[in-house]
Parts: sequence; C-alpha cells; structure tokens
Amino acid sequence: MFDKITIRTNILTNILVVVAIVAGSLLGLQYHFSKKMALEATEKNFHAAAEKITLHLKDRDRLAGSILLEVAYDRSFVRLSTPFPHETIRRFTYTMEHQPKIYAINLGNPYGDLFEVINMASQSDLHKIYHAPPRTRWIAVHVYDTPEGRVKRFDFLDSDLKRVFSRSEPTDFDVTTRPWYLEALKNDGVYRTAPYLFENLKRKGVTYAKTIGNTHTVLAFDLTLSELTEILKAQRFSPKAQIYMFDRNGSIIAATTARPEIDPAMMEAVKDGRIGRVFMRERDGVGRFTMVTRLTEEAGTKTYLGFTVPVDTMLSPYLHNIYIAFGAALLALLLSIPLILFATSRIVRPIKALMKENEKIRQRHFDEVRPVKTNIIELIQLSESLVSMSRSIEAYERSLKEMMESFIKLIADAIDAKSPYTGGHCKRVPVIAQMLAKAANASEEGEFKTFRFESDEEMKAFELGAWLHDCGKITTPEFVVDKATKLETIYNRIHEIRTRFEVIWRDIEIEYYERLLQGEEKERLKRWKEEEHRKLLEDFHFIARCNLGGEFMGEEDKKRIETIAERKWVRHFDDRLGLSDEELQRYKNSEKRPLPAEEPLLADRPEHIVERVGFDEEAYREKGFKLEVPEHLYNFGEIYNLCIEKGTLSEEERFKIEEHVMMTIRMLEQLPYPPGMEKIPEYAGTHHETMDGTGYPRKLTREKLSIPARIMAIADIFEALTASDRPYKKMKTLSESLQIMVYMVKEGHLDAELFALFLRTGIYRTYAEKYLRPEQIDEVDVDRLLKESTNS
Repeated sequence: MFDKITIRTNILTNILVVVAIVAGSLLGLQYHFSKKMALEATEKNFHAAAEKITLHLKDRDRLAGSILLEVAYDRSFVRLSTPFPHETIRRFTYTMEHQPKIYAINLGNPYGDLFEVINMASQSDLHKIYHAPPRTRWIAVHVYDTPEGRVKRFDFLDSDLKRVFSRSEPTDFDVTTRPWYLEALKNDGVYRTAPYLFENLKRKGVTYAKTIGNTHTVLAFDLTLSELTEILKAQRFSPKAQIYMFDRNGSIIAATTARPEIDPAMMEAVKDGRIGRVFMRERDGVGRFTMVTRLTEEAGTKTYLGFTVPVDTMLSPYLHNIYIAFGAALLALLLSIPLILFATSRIVRPIKALMKENEKIRQRHFDEVRPVKTNIIELIQLSESLVSMSRSIEAYERSLKEMMESFIKLIADAIDAKSPYTGGHCKRVPVIAQMLAKAANASEEGEFKTFRFESDEEMKAFELGAWLHDCGKITTPEFVVDKATKLETIYNRIHEIRTRFEVIWRDIEIEYYERLLQGEEKERLKRWKEEEHRKLLEDFHFIARCNLGGEFMGEEDKKRIETIAERKWVRHFDDRLGLSDEELQRYKNSEKRPLPAEEPLLADRPEHIVERVGFDEEAYREKGFKLEVPEHLYNFGEIYNLCIEKGTLSEEERFKIEEHVMMTIRMLEQLPYPPGMEKIPEYAGTHHETMDGTGYPRKLTREKLSIPARIMAIADIFEALTASDRPYKKMKTLSESLQIMVYMVKEGHLDAELFALFLRTGIYRTYAEKYLRPEQIDEVDVDRLLKESTNS
C-alpha cells in the first residue's frame, strides 16, 4: 500500500525518477566498465610485480652463487689450525664489507667444527642479542675440540679486526648435523635452504652453501629475510597494496606489512589451483582484488606470492570521472527543481489548505473545519466532501463515546447489582473522584500548582477509570464478597454442624435408655443425661457465636474449638454419594472408611482444600503485584474457618477479595486505548494503594502514585465509610467518617494534601447533601480536622 503524496511531490518525483533512472543507468554502465578496466589493470600490475620479484630472487641467487664461488676459489682460508684464524677472518669480513646484507659466513669441516663470522652491521639489534661491547664490528665464532672438551669461542672484533672481548662456553654443536651442510655435500653447485628460523636471531632467513673442491668442507653464508621484505616493498604499486611470500603450509616468509597474517582466501586459491588469476573477495568489510602466483623453479617451486589491494584504490582514478559525470547530472537535476515547483504551485496551494483542514479533523477539531477557496472544480468538490465527512465523523464519534460510556456504566451497574452489600458504590465513587480532581486541577496551592489535566481526553480518562475501578469484582465469587459468617460458602454450614450436634443429642438419649434397661439407677442416669445435654448446648452456642466473627479471637477460644472438634459422632451413610465429578476430585486424597464410621464433630479434611491451578507466578511478579499468594485457592476446613481471628474471611478469601484490583488492572491493560486514554488502568487500579507503601496490589508509595491515583483512594474510602446501604455495618455520620479518614491520614494511608483540599473545598458536604441520608449529615469541625491531619 503506497503512502499518499501531494501532486507537486508526485510530479516532481516522477520527473526526478525518470532522470535518475537514465543517469543511474549511464553511471552504472560506466562503473561496470571502469571496474572491468580496474580489474585488468590490477592483474597487469600483479603479474608485473611477480616477474620483478622473481627476477630479484634469481639475481640474488646468482649473486650468492658467485660470491660463494669467489670465496671458495681461495682455499687458503680453509685451514682452521688456530682458534683465531686471521686469514679466514680477513677474507670473510672483506666479502661482507662489499656485500653488507650478508648476516654471517660459515665454514664447516667434516670433524663437526664450525667457524663463523657475523656482520654486526647487517642487523640493528645484534649488539643487544649477542651482548656485544659497543665497539664490536664483527663476531668470530669458532666451535672446536679442546683437551677439556668441545667449546664455542666468541671473539668480539672492532673494525680493525682487533679483539675487544672474548669468551668461551661448552657446547655439543656439530656442524655435520646441519641441513645446509648435509645438502651441500649432495649437490655439486650452490645449495639454498628453504627459509628457516635462525636460532640466535629468532627470525627467519636462508642459507647458501657450497662444498669446497673435493673436500668435505662446506662454505656457507646466511641472509635474513629483511632483504626479501625490502624487495617486496619496492614492488608495491600502491601504498595500500600488500604482497606476501609464503610456503604451501601458509607460513609467512616475507611480507610488506608489519604484522603479516595470511589471508585464508589465498590458501584456498592455492588449494583450488587458482594460480595467476585475479579474484575479488571481501575481508573486514573491504572489497579487495587478490591473486596468488607460484615462484619459478629457480626461485623455489614450494613458494608462493600473494597480492592484495583494495578495490576502491584501483577504482579511484575511474571513479573520479564517474563523480564528475554524476555531479553534472545532479546539478542539472537541481536546476530543474525550481521550474517544476513553480509550475505546480497553483495546484499545490489549495491542496495544502485541504491538508490543514484534514489535520483539524485528525485533531478532532470538527467545528473549525471550513471549505477551501479555489477555482479548481475537483478541489472544490473535494473540499465540500471533506467538510461533510467532518460532520459525519463528529456525529459518529459522539455516538461511540456515548455507547462506550453507557457500556462502562452498565458494567458498574452490574457489579453493584451483583451484591446487595455494595449497591451504588461504582456509581458514587466517580462523583467524589471527579469533584476532587476538578478542585486539584484548579488549585494553585502546593504541589497542585503544577498539576493539570492537559486535555478533555485526560479528564475523561480519569472519569472512566473511576467508573471501572471495581470492574475486577466481576471475577470475585458472590459467596466471598457477601460472606457474613465464618462457615458460609454458598450456604451457612452452621446448619450442617448443628445437625451433627442433634445426632449426638440423640445418641445421648439412646445411651440413656440403653443403660436404664441394663439396670442403672434412673435418677443418676437422668442427671448424667441432663448434664451432657447442657454441655452440648453450651458447646453449640459457643460454636455458633464463633461463627459470627468479631474483632479478635484468643488462643483460649481456639483451643476450645479444637477440643469440641474431637467429640465423635457416627456416620452411617456414604459421604461420596450425590457429589459432582469436580467435588469428588477433592476426595482423592481422603481415605474411604467402612460404614458405620466414627467421625469428629468438626474437622479440617483434605476435601476441604480447593487447589490453586494454573497460577503463573512469573507473570504475577512481572505485573509488579506484591501480595503474598496463599498456597490454596480456598480452604473450607471447619476448624480452620472457625478459628479466623478477625472478621469472617480466611486468608484465601481475603486474597480473593483483594484480587479484584489485580483483575481490574489485567482486564484494562489488555484493551487498546485512543490517545489521552492510556492511563485508565492506572487510575482504576490504584485505589487500594497507600501513601506508606502498605497498600495493594503493588505496595506503591506516595512518590510513585500520581495525584489522580491518590484521589481515587480518598474517593473509594469516603464512599465506603458513608454508604448507608451496607447491611453488614452500621451507618456512619459525616463527622464520624471524616474522623476515621483523619486517622488514616496520620497512619500514612491517605494523602494529607488531598484530604485537606477535600475538606477546605467542602466537597464532602456537597456530596453528602445529594447522596447521604439526612440523619447522617451532622456538624463537621473542619478546622479541627485540618489541624489534626496536618500534625500527622
């Protein structure tokens, strides 16, 4: 589905799209061919660099061979008869002075002896590696046998070949075990090793070796790979190009970068046989041209050269021309825009005016919508349709609001009608809440100075939240809401217990006559019977009184209930007959006893427990609810309920009552709301929270409760205290109700500032005159109440 756009934008966009497609196609073709040319140029540069590197390596090998042949021709230096052969040292140093890249020249004989001269100028860090004195220019290393054993002698020489320092150390080094020595004996010409790690330097290099004449003496010199690195760097055709020399195992021999790491794509090219062909790949988000080539046989068939350069680097010369062409096209396009805009302005102006009128409709300012002045017939018709539509939407929205408000009030009426004990509560709470909200909205005192309902929708949301504050009671069973006695469920079970007392009374009568027939004294039996009946009556009266509930039940009363419960009666009928499947499920953990069965007068049985099923504790906590959830849904145990300390509700039933707020929140949070109505769940779900954080269901403190939320708490409590239609409590006067609310302010249950506003504005009396009975309306000392509440 396409977004709506203006005519001007439409025309402008169509022209721009056509131009852009043509320009883009031309630029795309130019880019395609430029990329192809860049690829060809890259391949040409890669091959040229490979040929030059190969030539350099061949020249180096030829030079190395020439040097070895030249040095080996003069055999006078071969004799190592002394630990410090001067002639050999002069010959070696002379050669390395003319070939400064040679790291060392070695001479090994078949006895395992080695003589080596190291060129200290070939590497910058050799003094540090060999711990050489500062004036050292050469190091002569001689491995030979002495009467004390095999030694390795170091002579540190200055530029005049004078000894600066000497030291010796024992060694087991044998030159005849070195690969370059062994391979040189097998070859007639010059032998070059594969790159390997020089032990002293801890870096790679190569060794060139040749046998001297028909002897088993081998002459060799070492080159580090720093020379190869310089050769590779010299062949880079771009600063961003990189060249790698590596073996078939991927080990780097030399590279143009300081921290070389072989590209896996190069090894894949070697494996796949893609040698000598340029391919593209992407690494680290950068496109690169890459090629691998094998060095010639003379340079080493097991060695490869890898080339890589960013695609952008090779494309940059071609992209420059593309950018110029793109700039020219863009400039022409920009110059055409004012002309297009000017041509479409006469159509656009009335359309924009229509858009403003449409915005008024979107903002629901229906009375401000007016026809647009224009001479374009189509736009005149559109304007008239817009005005007509505005009137229709206004009427439809009004009917929807009326229907929604009626539906909400219908729900409130249904909740009030559900219980005779709370009749009218859902209707009266919104009246009190709205009066107090309007007073707070108009007040300039204290924190009310910064409080305002920003729109009619926000005020309406508060009103609807007040109407819906008890909508969760739809889910609360009537027998819990209306529970007037402790044993009441859907009926008062005191009748069932009284029947058991009747059975015991009958059993006493039967026992009396049985014992009389057995010959016991009649007068004594009569006194016994009367005493037992008296006790039974007292016990039942006590149980019946406990069933009514009260402010407090002591431990002594609880123990008496437990004692009475232990009294036995005999059941002759199956207690599972006539039960529904659901009720029978609760008997699955109860033992079925054979009849007749002796039963306790009062009991807490397994079948009295109704399990809590399907409770999602994680979702409960995610909602922020903090009330402790009882283990069971209900516990109808007779002893358990009769021992309720205060009132008539058990822990499970009290939670079920308080759960109505959580159900209100859950129900309302699932509904979609128009703008301005999003806070309805907050307003409806906070009327049982307190300022000190002891309320429910989220235990919010004053700082976390908005002013409307605090207003709901005052409205709910004031209505409950002054209600005259609650048969379970005595009707309270206006002054009594407000005094109780003062105590609640002191205890941190109600907001002090809102309660003071409630008193000062006389809202309590305005409400009372309309909804309270005349006998409830008495004198109220507002000043005293204000003083008491502010001194909390």
